[in-house]
Amino acid sequence: MTDTAAPRSSATHILFIAGALLAASHLANEWVKLDLPWGPVWKCSGIVVLGLYALSQRAILVGLGLLLSAAGDVFLELDGLFVAGMGAFGLAHVFYSAAFITIIRRDGLDKSGWPFAVAVLAASIALGVWFAPGQAEMGLTIPATAYSVIISIMVISAVMSKAPLMAKLGAVIFMLSDTLIAVGMFAKQPVPIGSVWITYAGAQIMLAWSLSRRA
Repeated sequence: MTDTAAPRSSATHILFIAGALLAASHLANEWVKLDLPWGPVWKCSGIVVLGLYALSQRAILVGLGLLLSAAGDVFLELDGLFVAGMGAFGLAHVFYSAAFITIIRRDGLDKSGWPFAVAVLAASIALGVWFAPGQAEMGLTIPATAYSVIISIMVISAVMSKAPLMAKLGAVIFMLSDTLIAVGMFAKQPVPIGSVWITYAGAQIMLAWSLSRRA
């Protein structure tokens, strides 16, 4: 490592730590509940910084996925933009999928991932059936179904790749976070306070770190 490379590496690590801490800190907004615009700014700030970290590591697909997620975070906080937020997250998952597919093309399939891929597909179908009445009631059947297909593809591509275990776990936990949102929104069942953000922020931190160092 050259003399200039060491400070650059330290700076990017600081960027990652700052993003992770900012993202984790937003859990406090469950109780603080900042008004517009500060709530959405706080919500997306850590994910933006993680995106900048990924881009600094030349993990372009991951960085774009994180920045689109940050846009989705903001849209979900604004009245009338829920579908736009879902669309932003859907595009983010397209980029995450592309990152995992890049690893598959380079390193081949992880054949041990088949049982997990089947489990993801089965869980996605079962959840879709469970959530269908609530989605229809809210007029969100088409966008919600499309989103479910996209994130399922992302998670399946993750478990079938030879990506680091942390990246695979991040993908699965991301799906868990979205499932918790859907349980509250479509199934009208309570979820533990903070569980959505803990799983979401944790997933993004895991994806940012592991895929940026690998992709």
